[in-house]
Amino acid sequence: MKRLDFLDGLRGFFLLTMVLSHLVLRDGLWLQHLHFRELMFVESTQGFVFMSGLMFGLTQARRYLRSGYDAMRRAVSARMVELWIWTIGLIFLGLLMRDLAPGGIVAWQNWLGTASASEPVRVLAILSLLFQPTFLDILPMYILFMGVAPFVIRWVLAGRWMLAAGLSALVWTICQLELPGLVSAPLDVLLTASDKQGVRMAFDPLGWQVPFMAGLVLGALWADGRIDWGQVFGPRSRDLALVALLFVLLFAPLRIATAHGLFSKEMYRLFAPFEHRSNFGPVYLLNFIPAAFLFAWVVIAGREAASAWLRGVSRALRWVFTRPMLCLLGRHSLEVYAWHVVLVYAVRYLDSLWGPSGQGFNTLLALYTVVLLWVPPLCREWYRSRLGVPGPRA
Repeated sequence: MKRLDFLDGLRGFFLLTMVLSHLVLRDGLWLQHLHFRELMFVESTQGFVFMSGLMFGLTQARRYLRSGYDAMRRAVSARMVELWIWTIGLIFLGLLMRDLAPGGIVAWQNWLGTASASEPVRVLAILSLLFQPTFLDILPMYILFMGVAPFVIRWVLAGRWMLAAGLSALVWTICQLELPGLVSAPLDVLLTASDKQGVRMAFDPLGWQVPFMAGLVLGALWADGRIDWGQVFGPRSRDLALVALLFVLLFAPLRIATAHGLFSKEMYRLFAPFEHRSNFGPVYLLNFIPAAFLFAWVVIAGREAASAWLRGVSRALRWVFTRPMLCLLGRHSLEVYAWHVVLVYAVRYLDSLWGPSGQGFNTLLALYTVVLLWVPPLCREWYRSRLGVPGPRA
């Protein structure tokens, strides 16, 4: 098994499950209940952000070691500009379609707002990435994280990875205390447009930087040869894997209860402050870390486990996540993510015009949407093979 193939396949899996979870249909979609988020406070988004950080840290640290800091910084800056253009382009395309397509306002008003694209405050909010329409929230976060990534990578390669990890934990703590509201509240007032929306973000980047920065630090350490994954996830960490499993089992019934409204109002009132998804609250952090550790342990240590069933699970996971079509999605992950936004907006529009259509039609529509995910990576691979252009970047 090629490790990078496995990582690409895992990132492709998160993209595939993400697009299914982002389909909003009036009759619902039974496939969404098969998502692993139904059993834990871990979602495709967290995995995708972590894997993006890991791959970014690995590739850019290698560039740093090969060509120096300035070469890495220039490559990162160029990528940031490219993603900013994609993001802005997708937002203005959405606003244009909202205003021109019959029924566009009805279909997308909750996702794009109703303010005109000619309003100066809305244009300013869009250009500064402070107004993020529905499902256009990961790219702005990624751009922000990329802006600080060169400094973090330099610290890691200089042996100061604890500083990077500690500052990430500090920023997360500041986010949990809601101190950024001292800045965001006035900004929200300043940028409020005619639809009463100003700053709009589904995710607080100060909280969600944790999975990205964790991946970034690990990727840079890996590139520098300072991590032996066989030692980290080996027989000596079996007890830690058992503890991780206990964490997963602890939160599983809580997740089922919150998903299906089984908590009493009083119980949920006590639990809710720790479950804020928007700022990657403690519940999500305490689920993601053990779930990620347990998964990695089963995949890596499970290969040589004494238990036959554990070896079988490890072999099955490695087989699934090295399928060429999943790896293809992962290799072009950011392009696929941008394309998935177009697809889910199109599905929303169709459902608004002609829905509700029943579970049968919705299932066919969902499967067709999933198949269309492969259009950008197949086109890019064809283009590369014909013209010999460089491969995809992290």
